[in-house]
Amino acid sequence: MKKLGYTLIALSAISFAAASAQEQGKSDWDKIVLEDKAGNVMTSTGGDYQTAPIGKQLVIGEHMMLGDSTKAKVVYYELDDNGKVVNRCVKDYTDPNTYIIDATCTAGAGWANGGGMSGAQVGMIVGAGVIGAALINNQDKTEVGPLSSGARRL
Repeated sequence: MKKLGYTLIALSAISFAAASAQEQGKSDWDKIVLEDKAGNVMTSTGGDYQTAPIGKQLVIGEHMMLGDSTKAKVVYYELDDNGKVVNRCVKDYTDPNTYIIDATCTAGAGWANGGGMSGAQVGMIVGAGVIGAALINNQDKTEVGPLSSGARRL
């Protein structure tokens, strides 16, 4: 029965690695937009920083500066040939700092595609449940040997 447990753990690790590779972050977005902000978000492409309005299209390598109590929501869009949104990824910036807009968007907490989990994430959760159930089911089927093989002292 131990072989089954080890096999399930190995399959779980392989599945997790494959799903993680798919979820690591897309880097060929068609459009990057400052969708929402609280406070004064400033951007620069190498010159002076200027206040960025909501809806500003950002470019890779652009600097975005957030001060105290400033927040920004940047949305990465993948569009089809007709300009319709195929995929999107949201990055929330909440800490005061200067950020560089990069080509990779990795959404936090697994809610990247418009508010739902991707198929890979659902598969990982279901797979973990199946493996956990199989391991718990096999737990009582292993013969228990003696607790001690030493001489008993009274």
